[in-house]
Amino acid sequence: SGTDSWNRSWGQTLSLNIGHSLGDDLNLRSITAYNDFHDRIQQDTDFLPANLSMIARDLRLRTLSQELRLEGQWGLADWLAGVYADSSENDLRNVSQRGPFVQELRLDQSSRTLAAFSHWNLHLTPDWTLSLGGRVERYRVGIDPRGDANQSRSWSSFSPKVALQYAFAEQNQVYLSASKGVRNGGFNVLSAATHYAAFEPEKVWSYELGIKGRTLEERLRYSLAAYYMDVTDMQVMQMPSPGVQYITSAASATSKGLDLDAEYLLSARWSVQTGLAWNRTRFDSFQDGRARYDGHHNPFAPDLTGYLGLRYDDPEGWYVQGNLVGSDKVYLDAANQYTRNGYALVNLSAGVRYEQWELSGYVNNLADREYDAVGYQNGFITVYSPPRELGVRVTWKL
Repeated sequence: SGTDSWNRSWGQTLSLNIGHSLGDDLNLRSITAYNDFHDRIQQDTDFLPANLSMIARDLRLRTLSQELRLEGQWGLADWLAGVYADSSENDLRNVSQRGPFVQELRLDQSSRTLAAFSHWNLHLTPDWTLSLGGRVERYRVGIDPRGDANQSRSWSSFSPKVALQYAFAEQNQVYLSASKGVRNGGFNVLSAATHYAAFEPEKVWSYELGIKGRTLEERLRYSLAAYYMDVTDMQVMQMPSPGVQYITSAASATSKGLDLDAEYLLSARWSVQTGLAWNRTRFDSFQDGRARYDGHHNPFAPDLTGYLGLRYDDPEGWYVQGNLVGSDKVYLDAANQYTRNGYALVNLSAGVRYEQWELSGYVNNLADREYDAVGYQNGFITVYSPPRELGVRVTWKL
């Protein structure tokens, strides 16, 4: 390779969470957060000794958010209501080289969010609970690219939720829910050739039927859920060649599946955990400049994933855990031409806790299995799977 490839990033998060009781089961909570993230990357994209193609990117993102939330009880209902606002500034510099041609892109992006929300749990009987909620949001984003015209877009959305749950036994319940979610739109900040074309918000209606709880003298914790999701204006990342990527929002898709999670206490010290997820996500309609992909698998969405774990917790504060995690193959593009094979990995960890401190060591991918993504970015790139990793973690909890 004629260009060194590297990625350096740093970030910091500061948050302040304050609660105050106003009396009569009424509580006020304020959550303030500031995030500062800086990411620098340089990547060789021709994989040849000559320096023919590369990208370099310098990104800094700063976000300040504020939430005020009021919580209380009223008759047979417990409720919360609040407002939320955030402000983000994004500074981007991107350099791409293709042969003798070098393109530099600089732009500033800013966004503002204002939202109001509320959620109510209505206890109809000791066993039946009806939950109602909603969020109204106004989102605005603007870009100021060097050498091009400023642009801005605004969207408003309403995201409702309704759920009904029935407690058929102590600590056991079945539930049915329906909700709408929205992923905000934006601009293709890395696509100067399209004048930073905007993409629309993605909308999804989700429906879920599930059962969860504890049984067998509380030794077994379980959850089982079936879901169906209807996605419109789906945001699809397109990567036709190395260093070129953009988002389109002209797709619709359907996702349905089953999720199972369980944990069983074998004894006071031993426990086993397991999970299995089946998911079928397909494009209902999607077309780019080359072909239609109706009925194709969505990229990066495996049909089957699972895990199995065994853990020992000692009364003196130390523990040992082993996990087997696996995934079915995934497709890397909308045409379903390129794939990453399925895999099964063994991960091990052990540690000790003392008051607010925890010291642990881990081994990920013990057998050093390879599951490379061959054909990433429209067949140009192979992304190698992470090799065996050994590490030590030190954690201090305030």
